[in-house]
Amino acid sequence: MKMRNKSVLLIATTMLITLVLAACGTGNNKSAAGDKSANGDKSGADRSTITVTLYDRGNVPPAAGTVDDNIWTKWINEHSPVGVDFIPFPRSEQVQKLNLLFASGDAPDLIMEYDGNFLNQLYGQKQLLKLDDLIANHSTTYKKMTEEFPQLLTLGQMDDGGTYLVGRILGMKTNDYMLIRKDWLDKLKLEMPTTTEQLYEVAKAFREQDPDGNGEKDTFGINMGGNNAESVINAMFNNGGRFVQDGQLVNPTVGEQAKAAADFQKRLFEEGIVDKDFLTDKTGEVAKQTWVNGKLGIYLSSSGIDNALLLEAYKSLLKNDPGAVIEPVPLPEGQFGAFNPKYKSPVQMTGAINANAKDPEAVMQYIDFLVNQDTAMTLKNGIEGVHYNKDADGVAIPIDAEKNKAELVGMLDFNMLSFIGTLPEKEQAEVKLNLDIPEEKAFSELIDASHAAFLNPDRPYAHPIINWPGLPSDLQVIAKNTETIGDIWRKSIVSGDKYTTDQALADVQALWNSAGGTKIDEYFSNWLKEKADKVLYISDFQQ
Repeated sequence: MKMRNKSVLLIATTMLITLVLAACGTGNNKSAAGDKSANGDKSGADRSTITVTLYDRGNVPPAAGTVDDNIWTKWINEHSPVGVDFIPFPRSEQVQKLNLLFASGDAPDLIMEYDGNFLNQLYGQKQLLKLDDLIANHSTTYKKMTEEFPQLLTLGQMDDGGTYLVGRILGMKTNDYMLIRKDWLDKLKLEMPTTTEQLYEVAKAFREQDPDGNGEKDTFGINMGGNNAESVINAMFNNGGRFVQDGQLVNPTVGEQAKAAADFQKRLFEEGIVDKDFLTDKTGEVAKQTWVNGKLGIYLSSSGIDNALLLEAYKSLLKNDPGAVIEPVPLPEGQFGAFNPKYKSPVQMTGAINANAKDPEAVMQYIDFLVNQDTAMTLKNGIEGVHYNKDADGVAIPIDAEKNKAELVGMLDFNMLSFIGTLPEKEQAEVKLNLDIPEEKAFSELIDASHAAFLNPDRPYAHPIINWPGLPSDLQVIAKNTETIGDIWRKSIVSGDKYTTDQALADVQALWNSAGGTKIDEYFSNWLKEKADKVLYISDFQQ
C-alpha cells in the first residue's frame, strides 16, 4: 500500500509539473517569451550557457524537485536568452564555499549575493569584472535602468571609480516597526505614547494593570527579545548608523546615544516590564508568540510590515483575541529627538560578474532578462493565466491561492535582480491581500498606517546614509575585533548595580580606542568629505 501511494504521488507530481511547464510555453507569457529575441536569444549549439549562484534554503519540497532543478529553473531556461546552470550553496555557507571556488578558479560566472562585505572582498582580490563597457555596449534593460536610476551606478562603483556591482530598485519600505494594542490603551484610559517616558509608563501599565482582564499578572509591556527589538529601541535614541552633527562624524554606538538606549532597556528590565529571559530570545520568536497569544502590549520587530509572516501572526492574534485592535506607534521622542526606524534600502546591490567569466556578454543578457518587468512578475507571482490574472492596475490577483501555495515554491532568490520598486504600487508589497476578507483588509490599513508612521519625511532617520563604503582589509580586522561592543551594552542592561551603563560606556570607548576603531571613524569621515557628491541619503528617495 505504501509503495502504491508513493507511485500515485509521483505520477501526480509529474503531471503537475508537466501541466505548468506546458503553460509556460503558452500565450500566457507572450511578453516574456518575446524578450528572447529582443535580448539576442541563441538557440541550439550556438546558445551560450552561464553558471549562476543560488542560495539553497532547504525550502523546496521533494515533490517539486530540487532548488536547482524545478518548475522555475526550467521556466528560466526556456525563456532566458542564454542557458543557465544554477550552482546551489546552503544559504549560510555560500560565502565560505565561494571563497574556495574563487581560490581554485572554479567560481560561477554570475555571483548573486546579499553580503556587501563579501562583494567588497572579492573586488579587493580582483575577482570581479569591471562592468562599465559591458553595460554601455552590451546591455539593454539594465542600461536603461541605470539611466533612470543613476544611484545604481553610484552604489555599484568601487574606489577605483569603476562599476563592479549590479543591483535593483526596491522602492521605499520600512524594515523595523512598533505596534501597540490600541484596545489595551483604551481599556486603561491611556494616550498613545509620543515620548520615551510616556512609552515607559504605558509599558509599565500593560504589565501591572491586567489589560487582558483575566485577573492575573501575565502580560508584558514591551518586548526586547532579538536584534529586532534592539534595533527599534536604538533608533529612538538615534543609536543607529553614523551621522554628521555640527560638521563632525558621530559614531553613536560608542557614545551617549548608546548609553541612553541601554539606560531605557535597563529600566524596563529591572522593573520586570519585559521578559527577563529576553537575551535568550535571539530570533525574537518568543516575543512573537507572546504577541500572538495576546500577552504583549507593545511589539517591536523587523523584516518589513508587509510580509507574510507578520500577516500570519496578525491573523493568529485576532483568532486568539478577536477584540484586539492594532496600531503603529511612530517612534516616541527621546532626548536626542524623534526619528524614523531602520528601513529596507530602496536600492540594493545584489550581484557581480566573475572576472574570469567565459562569456560576459551572455551574463549581461541574462541580467537584462531578470530585470525585465515581465520576468519579475512571473518569478514573483507565477504564470499569468495559470497562477494569476492582472487587475486594472496591473496587480497580480491569484487565481487559486492553494494551488499557488503548492507550486510557487523556491522562487525567492531568482528575484534578486527584480526591480520590484518599478512595479505597480500594490504589487510592491511582499504579501498579496484579499480585501474581501476582513482581517486582510484591516492588515492592509495597518500597512498603510505603518508606512506613514515609519517613513515620515518630516523626521530624520536613525540610519541616514545608505551607501557607506566597504572597509579595506586592515580595517575589517579592527571591526571584527570590536564586535563585542553590543555584548558589553547588553551586559550593562541585565547586571544591575554590579555593572552600570556608565561602566559600559567607559569600557566600550576603551575597547574602540585600543583596537584602533578611531581609524575606522577617520576612514568614513574622509570618505564623506572626499566623496560628498557620491553620498546617498535615505531622504533623497522620498518624494
